Amino acid sequence: MMPVPVCASVQRPPASEQIPVASEPEVELPADVWFIIMRHLSPFDLVKLSQTCRTLHEYSQLHHVWHNALLKHRFLLKSYPHLRTAPTDVIRRQLITTARIDKAYSQGSLKPIKSYSFPIDVPGQLLGLRFLPGGEWLVMLFHSRMLNPARHSNICLFKPPLASNPLDPTSTSVTLQSEWCWLSFSSHDGPYKSSRGDDLMLLRTFVKNKRTFAVCHLDTKTPSLKITYMFHTTDFIRSYSAADDYIAYGWITDDRKHMLRVMKLSEDYTTLIKDITVEIDCPPGHDGKLRIHYDLRLSGRTPRVLLISTRLMAAYDISDMTLTSESLPLRIQPVWKRMPTEISFGRILQVFHEGAIVTLYEGKIRFVYPEIDDTKPNSETTIIYRFPHSGPQSSKWPACFESQRIFWLLRLPGPLPAAVSSLPLIETATLPSPQGEGCDVERVLIDHEDLTLTSGCSVCFTSIVQDWDELSGRLCMRHGKSKFPHDHSWRQLGWHITIMDMV
Repeated sequence: MMPVPVCASVQRPPASEQIPVASEPEVELPADVWFIIMRHLSPFDLVKLSQTCRTLHEYSQLHHVWHNALLKHRFLLKSYPHLRTAPTDVIRRQLITTARIDKAYSQGSLKPIKSYSFPIDVPGQLLGLRFLPGGEWLVMLFHSRMLNPARHSNICLFKPPLASNPLDPTSTSVTLQSEWCWLSFSSHDGPYKSSRGDDLMLLRTFVKNKRTFAVCHLDTKTPSLKITYMFHTTDFIRSYSAADDYIAYGWITDDRKHMLRVMKLSEDYTTLIKDITVEIDCPPGHDGKLRIHYDLRLSGRTPRVLLISTRLMAAYDISDMTLTSESLPLRIQPVWKRMPTEISFGRILQVFHEGAIVTLYEGKIRFVYPEIDDTKPNSETTIIYRFPHSGPQSSKWPACFESQRIFWLLRLPGPLPAAVSSLPLIETATLPSPQGEGCDVERVLIDHEDLTLTSGCSVCFTSIVQDWDELSGRLCMRHGKSKFPHDHSWRQLGWHITIMDMV
């Protein structure tokens, strides 16, 4: 893009002939013209433009300028719908942070600007560790018979030690001893933002043929943890999804009907203001043992549920669903449907919230973008990711996270304990855009320090890419170290957490 001149270049006369002039240029473009120009500028260009003169600085501080930039972003508003109602400074800071991350990904090597490590002493079994959106807080789920003799779960909300302010008297950790034994986090579990910007988390368990879900409110201001709502079902749930104020799950009845329950939480998350069960229309063959995924698409014109399997992708409108009677739920038809041109979409590796579906088919990773709100019916974009270098098969099974970033954790081959001192390599890439830009970009190697310096473990034989937070540009890794020299079982591990700030 050509640079936009703020003022025309004028040849000045000698100093003796100069006359006093106003601090602002005599001839200015109307404000509406500048607002039209700003619509076509990137976040970096908006910052540079704001530094040229006082008038443009005032223009660049207006809310609608940054809100328009947010609407144009390829994934931020879809992955984090709470930004739609966020203040101007929050939107501005987030757009600049994501632009810096994208710029760092354009380099061949991504070096963290800061990394710090700390041990976590879990007196039991660690079941999950996730960032809260924003990267300042972590939530940990674990079982401990010492802290909870009934072997129920413990939920801990805490700030990383070096991220805490020593002058802040507020407590930086809180633990909830739950009355239930919750299951470990799956790939699509973890904290998410509600429509009001609060942090929520969906917990699940299975006891005596009854499946139980709970909504946990993670309050970082107090801080406090509170389970605000629970519900139970005896149905065999095929899949579930939670986003914004919605929760959805589906099951198959004995007469092969595909049922879907959609719930919407109230403002205080203690009750439901919407609870609807419907039958969704699926082609033959999708009501059996095929693995099903759900994704809530809430950033479009109408809220929808996306059903995903290896042989079908279909979207269903959930905005105006009603029950015709208590015994006969409404049967809804898909508003968007796509079936693979080949035998299958491939094995589903990850469903990015409101983004691409990542599949593995014939040794290639594919990104499928359902164009649900496109004017063309049943349209989608498929991009095949090209691996620039040949590598072990395990390198093609990434650890995928939200916000369009994918991470591979590579390790030198060799069985334990021969590979105990091997250094894991982290490779990462950004999801290519639906327009096909970036599909040939090579994977980026994260240039981090030696593991013994970064994690604090003198002997470390397992490393896990734990979580990624797009809002702050932070990567969390978990390193395991055996508490005993000759015992490498998971129950005898001590854990160190390493947090890397990429921008």
